[in-house]
Amino acid sequence: MAKSVALIRGMGGPTALRMADLRSALEDAGLTGVVTLQVAGNIVFDHDDRSASTCAALIRRTVHQRFGHDLPVIVRSHQELVEAERRNPFVGTQESRLVMSVFLEEIPHPPIPLDPAAGGPDQFVVDGTEVFVRYAEAVGGSRLQTAWFEKRLGVLGTARNANTIAKLVHLTA
Repeated sequence: MAKSVALIRGMGGPTALRMADLRSALEDAGLTGVVTLQVAGNIVFDHDDRSASTCAALIRRTVHQRFGHDLPVIVRSHQELVEAERRNPFVGTQESRLVMSVFLEEIPHPPIPLDPAAGGPDQFVVDGTEVFVRYAEAVGGSRLQTAWFEKRLGVLGTARNANTIAKLVHLTA
């Protein structure tokens, strides 16, 4: 069976969940083959005939009902993860922890050009439903955070570094 990954935005700190509890809640909601990676909202599951948007809504509703957190969820199939990793022009150019992919909920409409010079020493490329970012020195000190892209593109997103994406590609294979 094909696998997909649900990327929950904003999980951590006051919205942190025990992964065993999250897996159990999602299985109770009807997902199968549920595996979590880290405590940052990475959920691998068997993708049945439901659409990505249906799965995202199910996961968001379950997290909200069971844990009281209304957190956006973005779903990508194994193939979409592989394609995003392949299209990221910064993979292999910097430490993997400094190379990010911001997964967008949808393609910005109309496509909004962003000035690449806005990132200072950091670089980014907007490509469909992803934004690829290469941080020169540190992620935390950069203005190129998910919220910066969301505000300018008008689309929700969630970021994962290249290490995490490689693990998710492996887990969804």
